[in-house]
Amino acid sequence: MALYVSLSLLAVLVALPAHAASSRVAAAVTIVVAALGLVLAHHVAFRLSSRLVDNGLVTKESLRLLGAQLAGAVPVAVVAAVPPLIVGGDAGRILSEVVLVVFVALVGYRAMRQTASPARSMLYVGGLVVTIAVVVAVKTAVGH
Repeated sequence: MALYVSLSLLAVLVALPAHAASSRVAAAVTIVVAALGLVLAHHVAFRLSSRLVDNGLVTKESLRLLGAQLAGAVPVAVVAAVPPLIVGGDAGRILSEVVLVVFVALVGYRAMRQTASPARSMLYVGGLVVTIAVVVAVKTAVGH
């Protein structure tokens, strides 16, 4: 869930127009609210789709799952919200983007290291970072 929220928050931050948040607090709140919205949307979608094959929307298992999803998402949201809160402005948002990219890169490296050499794992991380950079370049090219 932490990885999903990191990638989704990165997409939200990249899509935000420059100066979208008028203050440091507004930027931090936007990040946290977006993350919580992502968790709730993910949970509701999962619960509704699983209801097709299960009886009951709210079960002990679903509440444990929601707790696990929040445990993964909330730390990412808090860490991503800190740079805009402390630094503010575009620099804070960019720093949040960097923090999220670093988190995704670390998870990508760790995931690859289970089955690949350090060199191959670094190549994979390089591909991830290049992909993210392309998204940012496209965002910049269209004026966001």
